[in-house]
Amino acid sequence: MRRFVSLLITAIWCPGLVLAQSPPTSSDATNPIQVSSPESLPSPSQKRELKIPAGTPLEIETAYTIDSQYVRPEDLISFRVVVPVRVDGTTVIERYSLVTGRVVEAKRGVHWGKAGKLSWIMQDVVATDLTRVPLQATDGATNRTTGTSHGGQVAAQIAIAAPLMLFAAPVALMAGFKRGENAILPEGKRFIVFVKKDTVVRAADISGEPQSPRP
Repeated sequence: MRRFVSLLITAIWCPGLVLAQSPPTSSDATNPIQVSSPESLPSPSQKRELKIPAGTPLEIETAYTIDSQYVRPEDLISFRVVVPVRVDGTTVIERYSLVTGRVVEAKRGVHWGKAGKLSWIMQDVVATDLTRVPLQATDGATNRTTGTSHGGQVAAQIAIAAPLMLFAAPVALMAGFKRGENAILPEGKRFIVFVKKDTVVRAADISGEPQSPRP
């Protein structure tokens, strides 16, 4: 009896002691989150660095018709890649990748048969990893195109009318209104341009990708 009373008094005055002796109840809500081991996580695609050497040729074509009457110097014009570029069997520049050029000179055809002019420099092409690879024309200068000049035809008309002094001025005036043609760069016009300097890009290392034929 005394032992029972003693235990009762202890329970009343020291409840924490009794609780401490009780075994803790486990709950799924309190279990720590199970973290997947590194081996169970999917590995990202492996990337490797590939160098596109300076002088690598690219075949490109105009993405749309460009008229010297409607562009101005410093305007950007677009081309697209015709044949993809591969390094060590991996595509680094895809077909239809965007190629950018910048207009240097743009003149429409004017009176007296003078033809229009259009010249531009190559700027860059977008690689598979979005790196901008610098480009240049064949000789490192600008690409140019001109319209058809009618200057010779105008001069011939004036020369024919020259002996007839009475009619020379009207004929010359009529001939002067004849314009040369604008410089037109038609859609699909193809060029060969070159990588300007060594450029490193990062490409997915996909096993089983077909390799480029080696000589």
